[in-house]
Amino acid sequence: MSRLVTTAILVAMISLGAMSRPVSAGGVTVMLSPHGDSADIIQQGLQIYAMIKEQKEKNKKKRKNHTHVDQKGHDNAVALSQKGNDNYGVIVQRGHDHTATVAQNGDNNAFGLFQFGRKTNLDVVQAGRGQVGLVLQGGW
Repeated sequence: MSRLVTTAILVAMISLGAMSRPVSAGGVTVMLSPHGDSADIIQQGLQIYAMIKEQKEKNKKKRKNHTHVDQKGHDNAVALSQKGNDNYGVIVQRGHDHTATVAQNGDNNAFGLFQFGRKTNLDVVQAGRGQVGLVLQGGW
């Protein structure tokens, strides 16, 4: 998938999330499972995002795994489990009634989930080494 197409999909998903009054009922999910250079870029981006957010926290203990959860809205729920070393998890929820469960088992995994609107749900397990995933969900 070309970078232009990937960028267009990301812009479309963010635009859907920003809409305050959707015109129809339903939802959409875009799941990317990149490989090669694309996977490296997404993994590095998620690592940078998680590390910056982590530095802003009051407790700056050295961690083997890095997570960041950012929720705005109401009735959102997240469970994030990491076993291993150097895993990065980022979950951002905007809106209400979102649920997410992410488990990373192994080393050097990265996963990003961005949920917008309302009533989206995702359960993900990454097992092994060097797994990368990015999901954008919009619901209405």
